[in-house]
Amino acid sequence: MIERQGVAVVTICRDDAFFLKRWVEYYGGLFGRSSLYIISHGDTEMVRTVGAGCNIVPVPAIRTDKFTMLHWRTKNALKDALRQWYAHVIVCDVDEFIVVDPETGLNLKTWLEEAATNTVYTAFGMEIVHLRTLEPDPVETHILGPRRHAQVAMHYAKPCIVSRACRIARGGHYAEHDKLNLPPFLYLFHMRYCDFDVYVETMERRNSFVETQQSLSDDGTVRTNPKWFRENRKDIETFEAFERREVASGFDLGHVRRAMYASWEPRSHGMWHFHRREFDELYRVPDRFAGADLIAPD
Repeated sequence: MIERQGVAVVTICRDDAFFLKRWVEYYGGLFGRSSLYIISHGDTEMVRTVGAGCNIVPVPAIRTDKFTMLHWRTKNALKDALRQWYAHVIVCDVDEFIVVDPETGLNLKTWLEEAATNTVYTAFGMEIVHLRTLEPDPVETHILGPRRHAQVAMHYAKPCIVSRACRIARGGHYAEHDKLNLPPFLYLFHMRYCDFDVYVETMERRNSFVETQQSLSDDGTVRTNPKWFRENRKDIETFEAFERREVASGFDLGHVRRAMYASWEPRSHGMWHFHRREFDELYRVPDRFAGADLIAPD
């Protein structure tokens, strides 16, 4: 018998200092920095400084046009190793914050202390957006609160909390698990659009990285997020479009959850998924979530 304990959290980082600082503060405040595992692409000094006290797993910044494939092979391997020791392993990107609805009286740590194991939990995906005319405050200490609007992002409803053997697909969007376990209080807030200035600075670095990968590819092809390509950027237009969208009344997302369950089906290579449709409306995140992404260490 093996009695696994605690929670490990896995991410990868190269140069995202803004998000890594908040990621370490949030997950480290919940589980302790010794339970955080940061794959450091290029073993940068920034990652070692911001991630002090965390487990840094350095990988070299080799010349490759297959970074996304290597990235997810490494995450899966580390997740599988840690799962032998921890009750739950969380796998997420550095700009993803998994939050339990404060209405439950729990946070991610206290919920997982009692949550069932031998499963894969999927968090409901929401993407925080910056409405610049309504939300002028900075996001220096926390994001939820200064930013109060989000769009449903089914692409970010990820199988991100693992306590059984399974492979997670490239991008983290699918898993080898035939049951959709979607707790009604569990959210993944993706912060890519949380601040216009942060977005522009981040995309400049993403564009440069993709261009380097393209130069190494025989035909210039790179398989990664299409939004990472410079020619697909429309920064001002993207954020202006957020301002024009209707804001739904209330925070009832039951119709989205029902659609996810109704479309749940097998995918290729043993993976399972639900249909990923887009929703036109924005939602105002309830005030009870303000500061939920900022957890002070014990």
